[in-house]
Amino acid sequence: MARSYLFIPGNVPRMLTNADVFEADALIIDWEDAIHANEKDEARELTTAYLESHRPEDTLVYVRINSEAGLIEKDIEALRESTIDGVCLPKASSSVLARYEELFSDKDPYPVIALVETPTAFFELDRIAAHEHVFALFLGGEDFRTAIRAQRTENDEEILLARSMVVLAARAQDVTAVDTPFTSLQEEGLAADCLRAKALGFDAKSAIHPDQVATINRTFSPSEKEIRNALRIVKRHEEEESMRFSLDGKMVDKPVIERAKSLLEKARLYGLLPREDKE
Repeated sequence: MARSYLFIPGNVPRMLTNADVFEADALIIDWEDAIHANEKDEARELTTAYLESHRPEDTLVYVRINSEAGLIEKDIEALRESTIDGVCLPKASSSVLARYEELFSDKDPYPVIALVETPTAFFELDRIAAHEHVFALFLGGEDFRTAIRAQRTENDEEILLARSMVVLAARAQDVTAVDTPFTSLQEEGLAADCLRAKALGFDAKSAIHPDQVATINRTFSPSEKEIRNALRIVKRHEEEESMRFSLDGKMVDKPVIERAKSLLEKARLYGLLPREDKE
């Protein structure tokens, strides 16, 4: 489970060698949009060398491969012996996923973060989310805006439906929902965008700059108040051995209890619970 997914270009040695200090839960090494066609071979070579010698131990590592025929084959061949946690597959669709699977004959395909960024993808979103190798849906907001010819608004109203559909499909198939990057480095705007994404139900958010990671991690971590409230709910549930009770004048039932347990699971994962609550 990750809160932050940081994109770093696969052809910049300085970014690769410093990746372990960026404090992102997950890295996405980019071989697609950030890399010019003439530099893709260099990105493959630098990335695979980095993975062999400098792969961070406590950070998830993915590679955003290319989905076009002729490029995806080279990408998968370059990654065949690499120790990555999965791939980020651009312009995800049933046909792109089928092309991806066909490239594996001697091993299981890497787990897939499906990058949802075309209108077509939204007409088969549930099928993509249900694919056996897909563990996360990732909204590609910028490419999606371009594809539907939308104009950017201050509160991203033009991608609200897309965001909600990604979350609904992720929840229906029990996969992770990752929100689109915030393309400005303006801190106040990033914080507001993170809160919108969290309110909609996203599990995590992507970043295009290391400076965005701290805000994302903070927003997608349970707050102290949320943790305290969840602990009280679970404690009362265990004491009363009931799925329905009153707490602070409010009714608590099964969905509330399950949310509290899920929040505490995240808190433990991110090291946010006091030591005595981990025992």
